[in-house]
Amino acid sequence: MSNLKLYKLMCLIGLLALSFSSLFACAAPATKYQPSYLPGLVAFASDRDDKIHIYTICPDGTDLRSLLVDNITADGTPDWSPDGQRIAFSSNQSQNYQIWSMNADGSDRRKLTDLKGRSALPKWSPDGSKIVFISQVINDVGIFDLELFAMNSDGTNVRQLTDSATREKHEESAFEAAGHAHSHTADWNSAPTWSPDSSKILFASNRDRDAVTPILYTMNADGSDQKKFGLFVDVDGSEPDWSPVTNKIVWVRGTAAKGDIWVMDASSPFPLITARKLTDNIDDNRNPAWSPDGTQIAFTSDTSGNTDIYIMNADGSNIRRLIYGEFNNMNPAWR
Repeated sequence: MSNLKLYKLMCLIGLLALSFSSLFACAAPATKYQPSYLPGLVAFASDRDDKIHIYTICPDGTDLRSLLVDNITADGTPDWSPDGQRIAFSSNQSQNYQIWSMNADGSDRRKLTDLKGRSALPKWSPDGSKIVFISQVINDVGIFDLELFAMNSDGTNVRQLTDSATREKHEESAFEAAGHAHSHTADWNSAPTWSPDSSKILFASNRDRDAVTPILYTMNADGSDQKKFGLFVDVDGSEPDWSPVTNKIVWVRGTAAKGDIWVMDASSPFPLITARKLTDNIDDNRNPAWSPDGTQIAFTSDTSGNTDIYIMNADGSNIRRLIYGEFNNMNPAWR
C-alpha cells in the first residue's frame, strides 16, 4: 500500500528552514489561546513531494514552508500546541506510524509513543498538558480496532481510553443470551477533540450498531463516563473540532463519499437544534478546524478535483481557496 493510501486510510477512519525572524511573516489577531508574539499559521499535510509531509502557510496563502525531514519519512495529521511553539503529528520515521512532536520550524523532532499499532490524529488539550490520539489495537479475533489513547504532552503516562474488545464481549454475551449470533466487525473510535476546559473529549464512534453513520460521543479526560453527545437524539457525523473560544463545534455529516461541514452549540443539551450547515455543494468537504479566535474555519474540499484546503468565516461565508497546485492537501490545523 502506498504512503498516500495508507495516510488517507488512517484519516478516513477518522470518519486516517524557518528562522526566528521569519516567524513574523504574517499577521494575526492575538487571543487568549494565541500568544501575541506568534502570528497565525496553518499546518497541513500534503503529497506534493510524492510522500506525505507537513507544511505551514500563512492564512492569506503566503509563505509556504516545508517541514520535510527527508524524502523517505512520511509525516501527517499535524496539530499545534496551545502556545503555538510545537506541532504534534504522526510519522513513520520509526517504521511504524507513531506520534511525534517538533518545533514550529521542524526542528527538535521527538518520538512520543511506541505502540504496536499505527497511531495518528494527535490533539493537544487546550491547557497544553495532554495529547489524545488514535491507535490500532488487535482484538481477540485478529481484527484491528481503532481506539483512543491519551498521554502527557511529553509522551509519558500513555493510557488507553476506549476498549472495544471489552465492550464486544459484553455485547456478545447479551446476544447469545437472547439466542442471536453476534458478528465480529472492526470497531473504531476516532477524531478526538477537547472541551475548552480540557475536562472532556468529544469523538466519533461506530459502536452503535444500529447507526448507519458514526455517532458523536463524549467522555471524561480519563476515559470515564463515555456516553452519546447530547440528550435523546443522536448526533451523527465525524471529525469534530471544539472551539476553545466560542464553545462551538464544527463537524462533518454525510456519507463516506460526500461530507458537509456543520456547526452547533456545545452548551446546548440538544445540540442538533442549534446545528447549521455551512457547506452545501456537490463536493466532499471534510477536516474542519477552527481558527484560534473562533472567527474562521479551515477545511478540505475536492471541488477542484484534488483535495485542497479552503478557509471560510464561521458562518460559512467568504469561502476562499488557501492552496493551489495539483496535489492533495489534508488535515489543516490552525495556530
